[in-house]
Amino acid sequence: MPTSLSRSEARRLALAAQGLHQARPRRATVRHLRETVRRLGLLQVDCVNVVCAAHYMVPFSRLGPYDRAAFDRLIYRSGEFAEHWAHELSIIPAETWPLLRYRRETDRVRPWGFARVLEERADYAAWVLEEVRRRGPLAADELPPPDGVAPRIPGSWIATVSRGVLEAHFLRGRLAAAGRRPDFSRLYDLAERLIPAEHRCRQIDYDESRRALLVQAARAHGVGTAKDLADYFRMPVGDARPRLRELVESRRLLEAQVEGWRETAYLHPDAEAPRTIEAARLLSPFDPLIWCRPRVERLFGFHYRVEIFVPPHKRKYGFYVLPFLLADKLVARVDLKADRASGRLRVLGTWYEGRRTAAVAGALSGELRVLAEWLGMKIAR
Repeated sequence: MPTSLSRSEARRLALAAQGLHQARPRRATVRHLRETVRRLGLLQVDCVNVVCAAHYMVPFSRLGPYDRAAFDRLIYRSGEFAEHWAHELSIIPAETWPLLRYRRETDRVRPWGFARVLEERADYAAWVLEEVRRRGPLAADELPPPDGVAPRIPGSWIATVSRGVLEAHFLRGRLAAAGRRPDFSRLYDLAERLIPAEHRCRQIDYDESRRALLVQAARAHGVGTAKDLADYFRMPVGDARPRLRELVESRRLLEAQVEGWRETAYLHPDAEAPRTIEAARLLSPFDPLIWCRPRVERLFGFHYRVEIFVPPHKRKYGFYVLPFLLADKLVARVDLKADRASGRLRVLGTWYEGRRTAAVAGALSGELRVLAEWLGMKIAR
């Protein structure tokens, strides 16, 4: 019989699963960073730097101020983590690498139509691999384009043919991320030099891979529907549903009914709902708690979307709006911009959910101060 959960219990389960339920450590260490990434299962890499790149902001929301250089060393030099296409481009634990083999073998090369370039320029694609093997980690701008080919790809985020070839090798798992430069451009190196052989060479059946990814997603959700869990690793929900039935039959997941939810939910057996939530946190638009917008509405009654690509005159709130979590509710949203030239964190707009209270305003001001100090800035309103 499915477990019955109130909306409040579902919220507390979700926040505990995401590490947003308790006070931050007095001083965040590498151990805390390691535990945070593993708890979440992945961090979306998004280099929109209006405030702070998402893969830096998500750990800040859970841990408070930490050393970003130490984070980079952990992610790119320890062998414990890797970049991979998972939700979108993401940081994953190295042991998740074999679970995503089906993505490396079946995902379409980006951008659309670029696979034909690889076929036509197979000699160049092979040369790129050999250059990386010979020279070590390389960025796209360190490689010339093929002879007789325009270097740029019009209208594509890939930008250049050289980067497109590197990205194709990255997608297929031949190359991996050796780090990122200050402008966030990726350094590529051979996967065999970066991913430990125990993970890189491990072969796992596709169905078991999907089951394992769904269990990871359930652990990071606490409780979620089939669509919620499938979205975490961008798995088609049609692939997820039969695997979820198998996981329930084997008791690796439990079915649950959440108050007000139409669909059956799935509960990780280790999920626990704390009695109270001690949180006052700003959340990146790319925070895994709020990726799935319908789930945000079901959990928090909070309608949210990122308006980066919305024309200014059509925006309801602002260009880069961060929700503010207080206890177990999303109580406000703030449009922020890091003005690095002046050293100011600019608060362009603040909107409260319901009535503005002194407690909410005070908690938000305190969190803004902590964020500004971590960024090395002062607040400007």
